[in-house]
Amino acid sequence: MQNIKPPHNGRTLRNCFYSPGEWCSLQDFCMKLYRHSDSNDVLLLLMNIKHKLEYTILRSTIFFINLLPVPVILFLCSAVGYVAWVVFPFRIKVAYKNLSTVFPEMDHPAKIRLLRRVYLQFTRTFGLVFILHRKSLTRLVKNARITGREKLDHALGQGKGVILTTIHASWFEAYFAWFNLTGLPTSLIYKKQSNPLSDEFFVRQRRHFGSSLEQLSSYEGMTVYQEALAKNRLLIVSLDQSYTGTGTSVKFFNQPLACAKGSALLHLRSGAPVMTSVYYMQDGELHIDFDTVDLPEYSAINEENINDISTRCIQLYEPFVRQHPEQWFSLFHRLWSKTGYTRVKRSLRQIFF
Repeated sequence: MQNIKPPHNGRTLRNCFYSPGEWCSLQDFCMKLYRHSDSNDVLLLLMNIKHKLEYTILRSTIFFINLLPVPVILFLCSAVGYVAWVVFPFRIKVAYKNLSTVFPEMDHPAKIRLLRRVYLQFTRTFGLVFILHRKSLTRLVKNARITGREKLDHALGQGKGVILTTIHASWFEAYFAWFNLTGLPTSLIYKKQSNPLSDEFFVRQRRHFGSSLEQLSSYEGMTVYQEALAKNRLLIVSLDQSYTGTGTSVKFFNQPLACAKGSALLHLRSGAPVMTSVYYMQDGELHIDFDTVDLPEYSAINEENINDISTRCIQLYEPFVRQHPEQWFSLFHRLWSKTGYTRVKRSLRQIFF
């Protein structure tokens, strides 16, 4: 039986069960912890241990990545993506079905070839997220090719703020960094991670590039978001993620999708203009494109108008997804359905070649 020595710092464990320096078996220690603690306390303790372990792994991975030059990082991340594609293609059922929705005309071999590129792109981007502060990548963001900046400035000139919609693409951290580097007053609605340590780490990471990007939790509510617009800020809202599970049903690639209602409700309540934004890598350069969403005048806040605004907004993203499917991060999300995903057949030739 393995023996452990209860820690001396930590009031509950030190004083409740054993004398200082006393040894006990692991089984005995766990049983006494369970008997003397409320079940919620035990669960909280286990969750804290889990969060700290995950955070330690995250920071260790980042530390290791930052020891390497960029070409080596790209090579290793590509290798990880290739191994994942061959051995454990995570969520391949979801990604394959989503590709079938986006490209109904594409045959099976073509979808398999595209999926292979998707996995390699995903892992490469994952590695670069952690080294975005390096000079070469910061320069990439600073020199991003921007389309529609004049439309963005014109919308801000109305003084009502701007509801800046987007969808979840691979280079989202570079996209956020651009707003900090340019100093544009921006508020981002984001979903907090379940691990508070990791969540705070990524919040700090984004502040590395400046302080103009304000991060608002998706749980904060409409009043907070309206206040951001009242301060004439850009408010970034992701349309392909409905955080509350109460999205309005819209047609996206001719299939019903639960689209977040926030952008539509905010427009109806505040009159703030609505815009689209996409971000992607092309020919070694970061591109960020802005455009306006043409909306009619609405006289009431009701489900019909919410649905109309949401439909007009999200359907504008269909050409981007078809043009850059490997950079669409939500390809791995269960967007259109939570069930009905079948096994994806891959021959050895399709896997390796």
